[in-house]
Amino acid sequence: MAAFAQSTKADSLTITYTVNQNQTAVVGPGFTVLDFTGSVTNNCDAVITFQLAGVLHNFEPYVASFVDGIPFPGITLRPGASTGVIDLAIVTLQPFDRSLPYPGNVGIALEAINPMSGSIFTENDASIHVVTATPEPSATVLLLSAFGGLLFAGMTSSKLRLLARPGNF
Repeated sequence: MAAFAQSTKADSLTITYTVNQNQTAVVGPGFTVLDFTGSVTNNCDAVITFQLAGVLHNFEPYVASFVDGIPFPGITLRPGASTGVIDLAIVTLQPFDRSLPYPGNVGIALEAINPMSGSIFTENDASIHVVTATPEPSATVLLLSAFGGLLFAGMTSSKLRLLARPGNF
């Protein structure tokens, strides 16, 4: 997991991801869940109370739900303390729907906010590139395609035999 560790440092807090903060999600017939995990560390000499909220950009019509990593009323970290590895955000994407424009992108800004004043300690960006798997053709479609090909081949060979008879040239 350390290979994926990425961090963004602000004045007093650091958000460090243990997964790639720019993910690609393949949506299919069921809901697709992406979990952005990581930690938040207090870098200053004072106690900080904050909540971790997410602001979504270009999320419609892809996102079915979004869960903030540290909801209101927030948590308190002493100087130098860390949350340990937690869910920074959990995003659930809509099931596959042919009417939606694919591929698409969902932007996420994670904000560490003072729950009392609303001031932002730090903000960093994550993203999801939403794509669909190319649906496999059904067995019926494959059978009909094969039968159609055999039928065409049979009709073509009959016409070739008629053309090949003496006197047809």
